[in-house]
Amino acid sequence: MEQISTPKTAASHRREARLAKGYSLEDLAVATGLTLAELAAAEKPGAQVPDNHLARIDHALA
Repeated sequence: MEQISTPKTAASHRREARLAKGYSLEDLAVATGLTLAELAAAEKPGAQVPDNHLARIDHALA
């Protein structure tokens, strides 16, 4: 599993997309099967996030 450093713009975009859908982190956790900590990391600039987690988040927000 590849770890990807989350750039600031991607982290901000992910958070904005989540909020635009009206999802809380808890809602997104249910939709993706990820933990709150894993989701928070994906929204934190510079965090190391597995690529499959990013794919699950992006799919849920599409």
